[in-house]
Amino acid sequence: MPADEIYQETVPFALMKWILAMEIGLTILFLSLFVSQLPAGLSWLYLGMFLLFLGVTVLIANFRKFNISISSQSITVAYSRIKYFIPWGNVENCYLDRNLGIRYGGWGIRMTKVKGKWLLVYNVIGSPRVILELKSGRFGQFAFSTKHPDEVLNIVKQQIG
Repeated sequence: MPADEIYQETVPFALMKWILAMEIGLTILFLSLFVSQLPAGLSWLYLGMFLLFLGVTVLIANFRKFNISISSQSITVAYSRIKYFIPWGNVENCYLDRNLGIRYGGWGIRMTKVKGKWLLVYNVIGSPRVILELKSGRFGQFAFSTKHPDEVLNIVKQQIG
């Protein structure tokens, strides 16, 4: 935990372990089919399927855990290497999202328009969301899931004054 970090949370997605295991299994299956078909000349289909499943496996591996890090300078939310960083100077207001998560299309990273403004959502199934109203940038609002929304709201309100 960095010296100026105020809050840190990791929200695991348990179902993702099973999905990732299935994807790894299919990737290995298509790799073995590719290798076994090399002498027969039918390997291009299996090579394509192997590469497709390898790409999907890498993408899914990024969504295993959702991290929230709040420091004295900013808030950062991340699905592994896919991060979104917001300095406190760009946050105008914050509140708890009272809508159901299905409104945003489920788990993952979503973009939608709400009342004429773009909304970026980092969503985890089964967790409430905090919405930050932003002063500038591509998105007018940013929503993210957290297991402790009241604590996160209090920290954000303290940081934005």
